[in-house]
Amino acid sequence: MAWAAEYGRHGVRANAVGPGATVTPGNADAVAILEAMTSGSPAGAPGRPVDIAFAVRFLASDESAYIHGATIDVDGGIVAARV
Repeated sequence: MAWAAEYGRHGVRANAVGPGATVTPGNADAVAILEAMTSGSPAGAPGRPVDIAFAVRFLASDESAYIHGATIDVDGGIVAARV
């Protein structure tokens, strides 16, 4: 991430969260499709909005102070299982 390199020395951390298939109120009518998409993943089920929020909260906390320019995949392992 270019922003991490450019702004890190000024105390700014730039990171990203890569969400996977997540059930939300907006796609609740497609739960069967999301379940089929994720059935072969290590988690075996779609994510919840709170799963994404936990990753964002971690990256915003002091616990991640030494993490710069990272993307955290919050996808139940689906990308790792398909690569």
